[in-house]
Amino acid sequence: MPAAHRVPEGSPVAAFLSEYASDAEVYVSHLDTTEVSSRKRHFFMILSANLAWFFLLGKRTYGALYRYGILFILGKVLPILKAPPPAVNWPLAGQLCLDIFLLSVLLPLVNNFISVVKLRYYHGFQKSDIVFRKPSSATVANIVSQPPDKRDSYMNDILRRAVDPEEFKQSTWGMPWDEWTVDFRAMAVAYEAEKKGLISRDAWELSVFMKMKDGWTVIEHGKVSDPLSQVGMMDKLQHKLTAMGKRHVFTQMMEVIQVKTVAKDGTALPVTEEVDAIIADIFRRNEVDFVELTSELATESPRFAVNSSKKTK
Repeated sequence: MPAAHRVPEGSPVAAFLSEYASDAEVYVSHLDTTEVSSRKRHFFMILSANLAWFFLLGKRTYGALYRYGILFILGKVLPILKAPPPAVNWPLAGQLCLDIFLLSVLLPLVNNFISVVKLRYYHGFQKSDIVFRKPSSATVANIVSQPPDKRDSYMNDILRRAVDPEEFKQSTWGMPWDEWTVDFRAMAVAYEAEKKGLISRDAWELSVFMKMKDGWTVIEHGKVSDPLSQVGMMDKLQHKLTAMGKRHVFTQMMEVIQVKTVAKDGTALPVTEEVDAIIADIFRRNEVDFVELTSELATESPRFAVNSSKKTK
């Protein structure tokens, strides 16, 4: 099961999220470890596409000066710009719709790519990239449009795909209809924070950060592959359940983890939804709120330690 807890108030990570993820309810981070050559190839492909889009926008903008009578009006003041009056007809309305569509789609893409160029210029292609994603406007609109009784399951499906390595390792082109938007500005700030020793890149292992009324809560999916990786958490959980007179709950949970997540040769197996469901049922049958319990125990994590002497800038 992923480790879930509250990001400590006043920690560098909390300060970072409050400043650079303030416009998002959900923020997903991971470390992109795909080959540098592959990332460079994708960058130059996007560069070529953006140059083409920039040329197309320039051509449409120049043509718009004639189509919509801008030069005709300016020509009344400056004879050197004299141009014939525009033809007001249905084809002009079609051209207007096309221009609005191209501007609404391509202009944000070109503008966003400027952030990509700046990121690569100052930080290059590192062995592993820190990647931040937030729901796109299209995704937010789709969530809101869902019936109330289906909204939670729809959101869960989106989050499941967001943390699926096969999904998020797929190269994207930053189109408006993509499910997630990559925050390149935040990536640049995270690199600077790492250089200054403020936030280690380990803090950005595969995690889902959720904005709550009282701060940020994080689900550390980077811990999924090894349920025993947080021994301190297991010890705390064992002691807490023992104090509650529920020692048997911990024993049953460990039996499930051992059987379902460790192969016969000792190698770790991925934690499936079946395992989560079985463990959740164990806690439910014993009247223990697992989410609340783990939140209380894991209010602090080494990945999000408070450093009062430094602040993100």
